[in-house]
Amino acid sequence: MARKRKTIARVRSGLYREISFDSQRIRADGQSSCQVRIRLAPEATGPLPFRLTAGSFDRERTVRTISVQPQGGEVCFRIYAPRVPRSGFLLGEGLKAPLQFSPANLFQYLAFDLIPTLFFAVVFALVIRSFALASFYIPSGSMEPTLLQHDRLIADRLSYTFRLRQPQRGDIVIFRFPEDPKVDYIKRVIALPGETVEIRDGVVLVDGKPLSEDYIYEPPRYDMPPLTVPEGRYFVLGDNRNRSRDSHIWGFVPLENLVGEALFIYWPPSRARLIRNPYQTAH
Repeated sequence: MARKRKTIARVRSGLYREISFDSQRIRADGQSSCQVRIRLAPEATGPLPFRLTAGSFDRERTVRTISVQPQGGEVCFRIYAPRVPRSGFLLGEGLKAPLQFSPANLFQYLAFDLIPTLFFAVVFALVIRSFALASFYIPSGSMEPTLLQHDRLIADRLSYTFRLRQPQRGDIVIFRFPEDPKVDYIKRVIALPGETVEIRDGVVLVDGKPLSEDYIYEPPRYDMPPLTVPEGRYFVLGDNRNRSRDSHIWGFVPLENLVGEALFIYWPPSRARLIRNPYQTAH
């Protein structure tokens, strides 16, 4: 019969010098077992206590603690598997050795491994989808040339939902349209609360200073008198200024309407890229 490969771990402190298992993955059928051999430090004398967090030291009943008398500078005993798959540890004074009781059949694999893994993966994906990241579709050309019609992008929902950061000038944001909160819009933040914004002669001015906007499709062909952005509101514009219904038409975006910040384009693959804030990357 082929000899089972031993798994050996060095123990660098305490009473133990070396521990070996003929297997650390035991079938969880209530009958399978592995033999444990532990080489002791010279000062180890008297019965030594051990404890299990899973499995048993006895085949017929659940025994989680034992005391073993050393013989020849070592101790030797067996660990029996439980009837359900699980992980556990063999514990002693200064000792913590991992044990893995693996599925013994297809039913156990499905019930205790695959199905729970898939369940938590789905729950995790839903949590991420609901609170952290979301996918959005660009239905129009109002953000050209930065975002094209039919682009798909991923947005960060976490930062605005939990107020981890405030919107900055240059951020491309998704928000609930103030005139119809059932509809999502996407525009670029241009002016922040307390700032004065004006559009004159094809130039956007914030607090009287012109913005450098090499990201727009073309200069706006309209003027807008100076407006001061109220607290808790944001002034947003589309990058395709002359084909965008935005704050110069319908007003400001309340902070509570913000859904997320656009992070990167993932579709089509030829356009996959990060979406950068031009005012932050310029510094």
